[in-house]
Amino acid sequence: MEVVIVLAVIAAISAAIAPMAFSYFADAKKAQAQNDANQIASGINNFFSDTALPPYKNTTSTTKIAGKQGGDFDCLYGSGLTPSATTDPTGSWVGGGGGVSCQSGSATRDTIEDHLILNTPSASGAKSYVTTGKNAWQGPYLPSVGLDPWGSPYLVNIGKADPSASPQKAVWVISAGPNGQFETNADLNATQALTASGDDIVSRIK
Repeated sequence: MEVVIVLAVIAAISAAIAPMAFSYFADAKKAQAQNDANQIASGINNFFSDTALPPYKNTTSTTKIAGKQGGDFDCLYGSGLTPSATTDPTGSWVGGGGGVSCQSGSATRDTIEDHLILNTPSASGAKSYVTTGKNAWQGPYLPSVGLDPWGSPYLVNIGKADPSASPQKAVWVISAGPNGQFETNADLNATQALTASGDDIVSRIK
């Protein structure tokens, strides 16, 4: 009888604390994603501070840029699966209206690692950033870039940093959050308050 009572007490305690434990783990994942996004955003800001240009250029130029060119990069992404019609309901991350061409096979996407860690932009014809003189690349700007806690890559709509765009656009790092869908539109004006849609987690760069 004593064993039955003990087991019943343990079961009751487990039932009571299980929801709290699951909530704790869920909150911990969200905090980790936010921290990762903030680190990537900070690395991009440091890159810009050193080189005087956003990490989207497919060039060795050390001068201030007038605007984004056709061969420059629209999207930087972390390792892993990239947006598709099923993971990007807005259509703005896969080349839809105002899209940033993050989809697999796009010639204007590249990895975050290639620009912030390795200085080896890997798209066809891409050149490394200069590493000497004024406005030199002085990375790495991040220790590493992994998947978010739910197994999706971090994305950056880096092409929106184009200083010649009118109106100016907002630039940020995004995690798709627990549901794995990129629900925040990638084409918001810089004057708009950036509020993540769905369960997305974001860190604004500009």
